[in-house]
Amino acid sequence: MSDTVILIPTYNERDNIEKLLEMLIELYPDMDILIIDDNSTDGTIEIIRRFSDEYPNIHYIIRVDERGLGSALLRGYREAIKRGYKYLIQMDADLQHDPIYISELIDSLRSGCDLVIASRYVEGGGVENWSFTRRLISWGANTYVKLLLGIKARDVTSGYRGFRLSSLKEVLDELEGASGFVIQVETAYQMARKGFRVCEIPFTFRARLHGASKLGFKVVLEFFIRVLKLRF
Repeated sequence: MSDTVILIPTYNERDNIEKLLEMLIELYPDMDILIIDDNSTDGTIEIIRRFSDEYPNIHYIIRVDERGLGSALLRGYREAIKRGYKYLIQMDADLQHDPIYISELIDSLRSGCDLVIASRYVEGGGVENWSFTRRLISWGANTYVKLLLGIKARDVTSGYRGFRLSSLKEVLDELEGASGFVIQVETAYQMARKGFRVCEIPFTFRARLHGASKLGFKVVLEFFIRVLKLRF
């Protein structure tokens, strides 16, 4: 068994998941993959099962009674710890997180980082084809978090990251109830608060080619309220 697992939460990513799994198998054939799917209705599950049948390092969990990024990631974290992995790489299924950065994330973890964030906002990082509105939302969210919580990382909302699982295990209880994209902030905040080493590497965030973004007004509102609760 590999000491590292790639965690991918999915919901209706039929047009992306096959390509992503093909890329991961080609680049990291010996690395384990764990997919947490929220009972997709578009054929995503059938693709995942087909790959899992062919490749013994691809595992999956189908959640029937739960929905949401936060609880999906928490389920994946706990499963990875239970299975005895040392490191975990977390990425989206929509091809916006290029797998080529995984090796650099792992190198940073092996060098002593407890959490390493693939960052759009450090030197060498960036985004592709974002509208002004999307850039403003991302900049505003990160600025808001830094002002209220004092987190030093420049891209605390990035969902492309790596964890040393022995360190992540120490903050899991504090993450209960975290939902949506704000879980990215909560994990970074709780790990920094406990004195764990938080690092960043530059990466370029790709534009989504297929499928719909899950970032809506309700998600953004929930994000700002949850961060405010963390502060006070």
